[in-house]
Amino acid sequence: MRDSHVALKKAQQFLEAAQSELANERWDAAGLSAIHSGICAADAVLIRVAGLRSASQDHEHVSTMLLRSAPSFKGNPRTQLLSLLKMKNTVAYEQRLITQQEAVGLVTAATRLLSWAADGSRG
Repeated sequence: MRDSHVALKKAQQFLEAAQSELANERWDAAGLSAIHSGICAADAVLIRVAGLRSASQDHEHVSTMLLRSAPSFKGNPRTQLLSLLKMKNTVAYEQRLITQQEAVGLVTAATRLLSWAADGSRG
């Protein structure tokens, strides 16, 4: 249970960083922080409901595990996580800057996912 709280705390810290970077118009920094927030939020729920932590480098594996372990993950939370993961390579590795619109979308997705993850009744 403690690990779940740690992952949730990290998710909150990354989201706060994303919001700060958004306010400072640093779109890529905001986007990457939002993506990390979403990954940590998903990890927190997986740890809480299944006692599992994914060791896979493929973060989409967490989505599959959550579908099996947390029925409330279906629908919007899953859509939010997948939208974040879809942009990870673009933000982190592609030789282009993301747009303000993309950054805002990532922060919005992370905010919604963290809100879902922070609800202790999720499972």
